[in-house]
Amino acid sequence: MDTLFLRQMAYPHEKVPLWGITAAEVEQSFFKGNVPRILLPDFDYTGKPLIAIVLAQDLHPDRSKEDYTVFPDYVDALVAAGGAPVFIVYDYVYEQLRLTRPDGILLIGGNFRLIKKHPNAPYERRPRTYVSMIKYAMQNNLPTFSICGGMQMLGVYKGAGVNTGLNDKLDEACSHRQKPYILSHDVCLAPNSLIRKIAGQDKIAVNSCHNTALTDGFRNDVRVTGRAPDGTIEVIEFEHPWSDFVLSVQWHPERLVKIGDENAKKLFAAFIDAANKYHQKTVG
Repeated sequence: MDTLFLRQMAYPHEKVPLWGITAAEVEQSFFKGNVPRILLPDFDYTGKPLIAIVLAQDLHPDRSKEDYTVFPDYVDALVAAGGAPVFIVYDYVYEQLRLTRPDGILLIGGNFRLIKKHPNAPYERRPRTYVSMIKYAMQNNLPTFSICGGMQMLGVYKGAGVNTGLNDKLDEACSHRQKPYILSHDVCLAPNSLIRKIAGQDKIAVNSCHNTALTDGFRNDVRVTGRAPDGTIEVIEFEHPWSDFVLSVQWHPERLVKIGDENAKKLFAAFIDAANKYHQKTVG
């Protein structure tokens, strides 16, 4: 086993440094026959529930695709709620998860292909990693929180379709692609849903930063428990969840935590509380 540490990596087009690591560092560990455990530097992991997050290889104009990165808002929101993030790369996903033994799974957002090019084709690397994490969560009854692209990936895995041109026929005022740190529209929450229980109200205001959304037509026991005023699916849950906390939201609560939004804080607090209970059960 190798323990690797993220570092802050600055890119000209990003307003803040990202947490990241190069693919060469990860591949060197695999080449030696080890499975890397990737952690935050100078962070006290003692007694905290471990939350597995995928590191993404995203191609941007000034960022090498070989860099694995994650936006700091996800990390900050988890840490503020009492969680301890551990990071997963695209190869040997199950081996990494078995090594780190997380107490929860966070499926982050991002711009990546959700569906296969044709039914018999394999998933591309990033969605394949998400599917492995979803399966691991289900098999081990892990609390699971899915955000934006993470929610869409879980929905597609459960049989939903996707609308990849959500904003194409909408004017700017009604678009779902708005600035990330402002509240853009309300979401109506279904009765007897987990998210309504956490929020303590039937409607919350959220941000909106996406051009893709799930469409109706789920199979199995998926419930749509939140919609925007225009009917866009904003929350999905399950009739028979594999954990007390399995929640997927279309917006970005990690960004709203940064500006002090109480509902966003409640979501992360509930997620970490469930992960902590799982942790206590497994260590006790």
